[in-house]
Amino acid sequence: PTPEALAAATPEEVEPYIRRIGLYRTKARNLVALARRLVAEHGGEVPRDKQALMALPGVGWKTATVVLGAAFGVPGIAVDTHLARLAHRLCLSRAATPEKIGAELEELFPREKWVFVHHALILHGRYVCTARKPKCDACVLADDCPNRQNA
Repeated sequence: PTPEALAAATPEEVEPYIRRIGLYRTKARNLVALARRLVAEHGGEVPRDKQALMALPGVGWKTATVVLGAAFGVPGIAVDTHLARLAHRLCLSRAATPEKIGAELEELFPREKWVFVHHALILHGRYVCTARKPKCDACVLADDCPNRQNA
């Protein structure tokens, strides 16, 4: 319920709550370590700075970008595997790393739309433009897609 309560827990106590997600043991260890650092170094508050977030256990560039956007309204385009695949399929980016793909996408869209673009493209990549069998016939972007398959 609070960072302090999580900091007082053991990873084994956290595991049952997150068992359904991949790598749950590692994530449980990171969650407890993160909570301990939040309490010790940030007064139990989530930092609003990307570098401070990335210094926390288990938090990388993507997670920091998502937290800043979702929790604090700081614009950013975090890139996961779905968004990376979509950016390449739509020829919006040719970059290889999530950070560079995100930077290229941020150049294409207005800053006030970055959080929306992040969520919209991820959802589109998960449910429509899927990895193995894209649903091009149901895609609202199909007419403009350079990689349309079921044409």
